[in-house]
Amino acid sequence: MKSGNQPYPVLPTRVDRRSDAYQHNVEANSEAILALEEALKASRAGGGERYVTRHHSRGKLLARERIEMLLDLDSHFLEL
Repeated sequence: MKSGNQPYPVLPTRVDRRSDAYQHNVEANSEAILALEEALKASRAGGGERYVTRHHSRGKLLARERIEMLLDLDSHFLEL
């Protein structure tokens, strides 16, 4: 179903990108994505410097540090 210069057919849409509702949804989704990125960043940081220092002072490693020590160099790891 190729037509002209487009490799795939274009699906029709009724979405009005200029509508207030669309703009509101874009802003809400952008804010949600930023909040998720911040939460992921905080979780990767081990809960914050205070908790990392406490763990290390007790002679313990963070979960991600233990995993890194178990994995072979340059091996793939999928975190779910």
